[in-house]
Amino acid sequence: RKPTEVGRFSLDGNRKFHHDRSEMTCFCPPVREKALLYNLDLNDGYNSNRYIKRDENVKEKLDHMLHWFLLNKNRFDVKNDEKGENVIGSSPDFLLWRGHLTKMMCTPFEKREGWKMAIQKLNNTIYISEVETEESRLRRLNRTDRESLMTYWGTRFEGYMTGNFPKPGHAPKPMDQTSSKETITNTNRAFCSVLRSRLHGRHSLVYGAEVDCCHPVDVVTPPDSYIELKTSRIFTSPRQETNFYKFKALKWWAQSFLAGVPQITCGFRNDSGIVTELCDFKTLDLPSKTYAWDAHTCLVFLDNILQFVKEKCNGSNAPNWSKVGMLTYDAQKQVIIYDNLDSEEFCFLPDWFLKEMQ
Repeated sequence: RKPTEVGRFSLDGNRKFHHDRSEMTCFCPPVREKALLYNLDLNDGYNSNRYIKRDENVKEKLDHMLHWFLLNKNRFDVKNDEKGENVIGSSPDFLLWRGHLTKMMCTPFEKREGWKMAIQKLNNTIYISEVETEESRLRRLNRTDRESLMTYWGTRFEGYMTGNFPKPGHAPKPMDQTSSKETITNTNRAFCSVLRSRLHGRHSLVYGAEVDCCHPVDVVTPPDSYIELKTSRIFTSPRQETNFYKFKALKWWAQSFLAGVPQITCGFRNDSGIVTELCDFKTLDLPSKTYAWDAHTCLVFLDNILQFVKEKCNGSNAPNWSKVGMLTYDAQKQVIIYDNLDSEEFCFLPDWFLKEMQ
């Protein structure tokens, strides 16, 4: 079922939670002047005080989603429907981040990167939070300067493509070259959409998804108004284009499909980090561009894995508010392993949440 936005929240420049749209930005790409190509330098601001980087050692787990859930707890009680509480429906089967679903969904075609998901159950809802694998941790700690720069490129591209929302009835004002050189890139900032969906009629899901920007409209109709922003290397051979649709497009599709985002705008760059072309992709068209993967397999797999987790959460030794289960995908062996853990090390539901919920 197509996801419906049931809420939203923002994280400011200090990563503080706000129950509003304050960090939502407007899509207003720069105007090409006389030249046929863009000339957007993604290196701009990298080695300067205009780059404020989020601390990757701080693991936020599911905390921001749990914060939102507590603020909207009454909306998950159908008895409040008559009180004008803007009721969402009964509590979901699963509460998690969109990124967790993306990883699970792409697993049938993922042979390089594994993942780990911690699982806890409270009342009738299963909570899932990703755990950094040892391989991912080492890759992060040993990231080369070039890899760090290329990570920055994607965030800097968003700065070129977005701006503040105009006053109603006014057109957005794209940033000129001088103003863009003053842009501060702060990766703490985020606008998140909270979505509700149902998979194959048997799994109700509530999940958060970070949204890059929104079309410049007077009335926002989420998630149809939202746009995903990406960068990719310019194709210089047919083989590169084939590989783009074989590998990168799978994750792009899964990510935007789950969030109900219809458009992906890509900045095609060279190896020096200069974007010269913009291209729009329709999310629902991406599966038809390759035979290397298919959407149906991804969705059936996700349905099955969620059913598997549900069954594990109903056993005598099932995870609960004080006990955690661990779902691990080994990409090399292409197997998924489930374990009930005795240790509380990976329990992620915080005391402040448990106190409010019990």
